[in-house]
Amino acid sequence: MNIKKLLPIIGIALLLYILSTMDAGKIIDVFLSINIWYALLSFFAIVPILLLVNYEWQLILKKHNIQVTYMYSLKNILIGYFYGFITPGGLGGYTRAFYLKEESGETIQKCFVNLLLFHTVDYLTLLSLGILGGFLLSSRFPNIFPIFLILFILMIISLMFFIRKETGKSFFTKLLQSKLLLPYRDKWHAHINNLYKDIPTVKDLIPPIFVSFFGWILWFSELYLISSLFSIDIPYHYFILIIAVASIIASLPITFHGLGTREAAMIGLFSIFGVGQENVLGFSLFWFVLFWLIPSLIGAGVTIHETRKNPTLFKKT
Repeated sequence: MNIKKLLPIIGIALLLYILSTMDAGKIIDVFLSINIWYALLSFFAIVPILLLVNYEWQLILKKHNIQVTYMYSLKNILIGYFYGFITPGGLGGYTRAFYLKEESGETIQKCFVNLLLFHTVDYLTLLSLGILGGFLLSSRFPNIFPIFLILFILMIISLMFFIRKETGKSFFTKLLQSKLLLPYRDKWHAHINNLYKDIPTVKDLIPPIFVSFFGWILWFSELYLISSLFSIDIPYHYFILIIAVASIIASLPITFHGLGTREAAMIGLFSIFGVGQENVLGFSLFWFVLFWLIPSLIGAGVTIHETRKNPTLFKKT
């Protein structure tokens, strides 16, 4: 049996196990107690997040000399939501590189690198908040801080190494000297050149990093307001850092958009403040619907439309 095929259902199985340990009546009561008008207003919370994320990506696109309109990059983000939703860990979101290639006229390698830079910037800023959260919670969860810190350092080193043409291209060039890859050397030299074409510098990524950091704070602040619907009342700074830690744990590629792993992490983290697990579960599922399911459904419509416009999209390289 292929273990990789089983990984995506681990999170779902975990969620089902969590549900089996709870009182279904209490979960229903949690949802029945929320303010319906406030809940409906919450459905618009994703809008400023999408606009800010799109602005961040536009900064990276322009520094990478990839020219697409603000409206198109917004559609491309929604396409990423859809593909990310149907694949473990959201890894399918990189499929939107094909759509970006078609719209911009750039190479698939360049488009893929651009998306990789965008997601790296976003994950590094999230990790920075997670490190603070891990430090703050170290008395109860001592392993979180060192794990996040090591991951952050490794990602920074990798980014600094591969983003520099002198080091990155040199690494790949030496790799091509191996006997195993020698027959493909000429072809892969062209691919490497495309990977590093117009690649932004570390300095170019500083403005997007600040935008990304503000974006996470805005997102988690919205969640802080929404959490009051579920009678979650803890200090603001603790809430922000707990959500950051839970988001990093939920990014493990073993489920769909963190479903299951996020709930397990949040129940454990919020238990420090005596928040009932039914309240945490209700809040987490509501978060999932608002910020993942709905954008993914909209993204499905956008994906169908864009794919019909370019039926040979994935055949072109």
